[in-house]
Amino acid sequence: SYLHCEWRTANEIGDPRFAQKVKRHKQAKLAAGKCVLLTPSSSTSSLQMQQAPATGAEQQQEDEDLFNPDYIEADRVLDCQTVNDCTYYLVKWRSLPYDDATWERTEDVPSAKIKEYNRNSQPPSETERRHRTARPDDPDAWLGRQIEAGRVYKGGNQLRDYQLEGVNWLTYCWYHGRNCILADEMGLGKTVQSITFLKEVFDYGIKGPFLVIVPLSTIGNWQREFENWTDMNVVVYHGSTASRLMLQQYEIHHRDSKEKIIKHCYKFNALITTYEILMTDIEFFGQIEWRVSVIDEAHRLKNKKCKLGEGLRYLRLEHRVLLTGTPLQNNVEELFSLLNFLEPESFPCSQAFLAEFGDLKTESQVDNLKATLKPMMLRRLKEDVEKSIAPKEETIIEVELTNIQKKYYRAILERNFAFLSKGATSSNTPNLMNTMMELRKCCNHPFLIKGAEDNIMSELRHQYQDMDSQEYQFQALVYASGKLVLVHKLLPKLLQGGHKVLMFSQMVRVLDIIEDFLIHMQYQYERIDGRIHGLQRQEAIDRFSNDPNKFVFLLCTKAGGLGINLTAADTVIIYDSDWNPQNDLQAQARCHRIGQEKSVKVY
Repeated sequence: SYLHCEWRTANEIGDPRFAQKVKRHKQAKLAAGKCVLLTPSSSTSSLQMQQAPATGAEQQQEDEDLFNPDYIEADRVLDCQTVNDCTYYLVKWRSLPYDDATWERTEDVPSAKIKEYNRNSQPPSETERRHRTARPDDPDAWLGRQIEAGRVYKGGNQLRDYQLEGVNWLTYCWYHGRNCILADEMGLGKTVQSITFLKEVFDYGIKGPFLVIVPLSTIGNWQREFENWTDMNVVVYHGSTASRLMLQQYEIHHRDSKEKIIKHCYKFNALITTYEILMTDIEFFGQIEWRVSVIDEAHRLKNKKCKLGEGLRYLRLEHRVLLTGTPLQNNVEELFSLLNFLEPESFPCSQAFLAEFGDLKTESQVDNLKATLKPMMLRRLKEDVEKSIAPKEETIIEVELTNIQKKYYRAILERNFAFLSKGATSSNTPNLMNTMMELRKCCNHPFLIKGAEDNIMSELRHQYQDMDSQEYQFQALVYASGKLVLVHKLLPKLLQGGHKVLMFSQMVRVLDIIEDFLIHMQYQYERIDGRIHGLQRQEAIDRFSNDPNKFVFLLCTKAGGLGINLTAADTVIIYDSDWNPQNDLQAQARCHRIGQEKSVKVY
C-alpha cells in the first residue's frame, strides 16, 4: 500500500530494471509539464513534487501531493488471517477502490478500525435471525415514537425545526405502511432528513438492509453525512467489476464457520449506489429483500417506460421513499409515473388519472390533486421554512451576437453550405440535420460548429498580426462569441469582489472553451462533467470549498446540477439555459441552500 512508500536513490534500488521505470516516469512528468526532480518533504509519508515553472497560466499551484493523502488512511477492514502466528488484515484505503485493498500487519492498522471490523463481522445469534423484526402493525404506536425538539445526534448534530417535522412525517408514513415522496425545495436538507429517518427505523430494531440510490456526483456526500449523523455500517457499492465482486465477497453477507453464506443475514445496514450500477448489477440487488429504499433525485423516474423504473420494479422493496426537489416538471403525466411506482394499486391507470387531472384548468381540479397528494407527498419551500438562507437575485442578460456569429447564424438558417464549408475538409463540415442544435452551438460559441474555428482563425490573423501567436488565439477565442466577451468583462469584477463562481453549460465542448479561457487568464478552477469519475468529483468539490484561491467551478448541468453542495460559491453563471427550466433551478440550488451566508446572484 501507499503506507509503505519511501524515498530511495537509484543506487539504493540496485535493480537494473529500475532504470527503465525511472525513464518512463520522467517522460510522463515531462509530458504533463512538470519537472522530474522529486523532493521529499519533512515527512516521508507526505511525498511532494515541485512543478515546472508555469508558462502562461498552465500552472495553478506550486506543488502538489504525489498521491492523495487519503490513500494512507484506512477506510475499512475487510478480512483477517493469521499466518505463522502473525495476524494480517485486509484493508480498504479511503478514496481507493476495493480492488486496491492490501493485507497489512496489525501494527499498521488503526485499532479503531479493527474494533469496527470485529463488531461488524459478528453475526446475530440464531434466535435473533429466526425472529425477524417486522414493521409495526399498530400505526398508532407512532405517537410514542415522535422525535422531540432538541434531539441530539452523533457529533452534536441537531435537526432544524422543519427537518424534524419532515423526519416525523417520514416515520409516520413508515408506521402506516405508506410509501411517500419528500419533495422539499432544493437545498433544504432532504439528505439529512432521509438519513435520520433510516436511523429511526434502525433504532426501532430493523437493522437493514437499507438501499440508497443517488446520483454519482453526490455519492461521497451521502457517505459523509451517514458518518456524521449515525453509527450504522454503510457501504458504497460502486467502482469496477473487480471492486464490486470484492465488495460482494467481503461486505454483504455474514458467513458461518465453514465460510458458507448465512441467508438473509447481512453485515451492512445501508448500501449506497448509483442508478447506473444498480442497472448493471440488477440481479445482485434482486436477491436482497430491502426493508427501506431511498431514491434520490427521483424525477428521473418521470418517464414510466424508463429502464430505471423497470429495474426498480424488479426489486423487492418493502418501503419506498422518493426524494425530489422538482416533482412536477413538465406535465401531470410525469407525476403519475412517480405515484404509480410508489402505489401501483392506488394508481394503476394513467388514462384515468390524466382524465381527472390532465389539464388542471379549474381550481377544483387543483384542489382535488392536492388532496390526492397530501397523504403521500410533503413539500416545503425555502421562503416558507428557512428564513436564514440569503436572498437570491436573478439577472437575465441579453447578449448580442458578434458579427462572426451573425454570419454563421444566417448561413445555418439559409443552409448555406458554400459558406459553412469554406476552409473545411470533407470530414469537418457541419451537419445541418439538426438545425436547432447548430443554432444553439453558434449562439454559445462559433468554434463549436465544425470547420468554423480554422476558418475564423485564418480570417482574423491579419487583424491581430501585431500580437504573438498565443495572444492572438486568445483574442480570437474571446471576441468570436458575445457570451464569452461578457464573461471576460464580468469575471475580473467578481474576482475583485471576493466572489466564487459556478459556471454551468449543457455542452462539454463549451466547458472546454471556457477552460482554455480560464487557463489563459490564470484563474484557478475546478471542473465536473460526465467524464469525471465519482471519487474525483468529490475531491474537486472539497478543493473548491476549502481553497480560497479556487475562483471558478465549471459544471455540466446534467452531471453537476443535481444534489451536490457548493455553498462556498455565491455567484452562478448559466452560460446556456436548459430547455427544462427546472434543470436551471437545480443548478442554482447548488449554492442557494442551507449554509449559504451570502446573497446569491444568478446571471
